[in-house]
Amino acid sequence: MLPNDFFLRFIPLLLGLSAVTCTSPYYLTLVSPGITSESRLTKQTDLRMEEASFYGSWAYSHTAFYINQTQLPKVLNDPNNAVFQPKEMFLLKESRDTQSHILFEYCYDKTKPIAIEKDMKNYRFQLNGEDPIENLVYLYPYSYSKKGKVFRKRFPFYERLAHPNDKILITNGFDQLYCVRTLLSFDKTKEKQGLNRFTVTTPRNQHLFYEYEMREKFVTFKEEEIN
Repeated sequence: MLPNDFFLRFIPLLLGLSAVTCTSPYYLTLVSPGITSESRLTKQTDLRMEEASFYGSWAYSHTAFYINQTQLPKVLNDPNNAVFQPKEMFLLKESRDTQSHILFEYCYDKTKPIAIEKDMKNYRFQLNGEDPIENLVYLYPYSYSKKGKVFRKRFPFYERLAHPNDKILITNGFDQLYCVRTLLSFDKTKEKQGLNRFTVTTPRNQHLFYEYEMREKFVTFKEEEIN
């Protein structure tokens, strides 16, 4: 068999694998002011089975992002912040050069009987073994598409159009996927040059671990990830 014939036989298989990957219920595309996929922390543990049984196996996901100092105002001024809570609570948050900022987000099935307001306050966080200086916890909505039991997270509930059509629209979706965001501030002197470890302890005492690297500045996330 010629090498070219061998390669051509595998093209349908490769296309099939690509289609399955892209339609995974856990494949996320994040679109949010001040947050990009490259600012994600590297997930070391998932514990999907334990937490998903509590939050709903099809809707549950967890992600962490490093928030650059210059991007923090965009995160705080995101129009979606005011969907479930007053805008004033975000105005109290100040940007300080002496702090590092990490945003942790998890999503849940709102049809499950969860006391989410109580649950969201019982998470614990550490960066290199140190507790945060302060945190800001809030609900954040996304639109999504759904086919059968498969969810695909799409856009934040509110989306701002580009100039010159600079206005806020409500994105299309069958319904809203609800997520909880925790914006954390840490003492910047506790951040290491090299590898840093971010730890999340859930209310069920499960431990989620993330890592990121600093070389004068945050080393951006280069690989796409199936959650």
